[in-house]
Amino acid sequence: MNKSSLHRAFTLIELLVVMAIIGILAGFLVPAMQGAALTGRQTNAMNNARQIGLALRMYANDNDGAYPLTTNSYGENITTSNDAFRSLIPTYIDNEKVFAIAGSKAGPSADNVIDDAAHILQPGENYWAFISGLSPTSNSNWPLIVDSTDGTGYFVTEENQLGGTWKGTKAVTINADMSAHIVPLQGTGDKRFIPRYNDKTKNALTVSDYIGEGVTLLEPAH
Repeated sequence: MNKSSLHRAFTLIELLVVMAIIGILAGFLVPAMQGAALTGRQTNAMNNARQIGLALRMYANDNDGAYPLTTNSYGENITTSNDAFRSLIPTYIDNEKVFAIAGSKAGPSADNVIDDAAHILQPGENYWAFISGLSPTSNSNWPLIVDSTDGTGYFVTEENQLGGTWKGTKAVTINADMSAHIVPLQGTGDKRFIPRYNDKTKNALTVSDYIGEGVTLLEPAH
């Protein structure tokens, strides 16, 4: 091998250094890409939740300013958010897929079969929780539609569990004034919560504590 060939070749040490640099850069890039993907999913979810909120507002305009409360448009008792949201289909929303979040435990998919009430928003087709008992004139800081929780109003860090869709990092909320937010969660471990607008140390989903009687958090049907 002549001298010019020797000068052009990489040494083993140089190759190891280059590989180490690439590994370090990859270590920074992968979490950043994962974070960007999560933010994108949350933004898409927020836009879907906003559609649901606007449909609720249209429903209220046609029903003396009231959201679905005790019975829905099909005469069914409202005990879950699925029951309440069923009132919106098909008159105000004709695509039930906006109620689902791919990969979630509560509502991963919807088949969009909406020909009759028996098939609308069946268990597993709705992801969103609903604060029942509010109206279009309620305090603009109060949540109306939120991410489904673990069943107790709290969020967890395990992605494949109820309340763990965003890994305990943030939550999507649509407030009573229809403003949409992606809110950083407070708390630790599997007791993460949406902070209350007037006291960040308290859970905004313990609604009876600060909104009043007759207001309840309805979770999706599983």
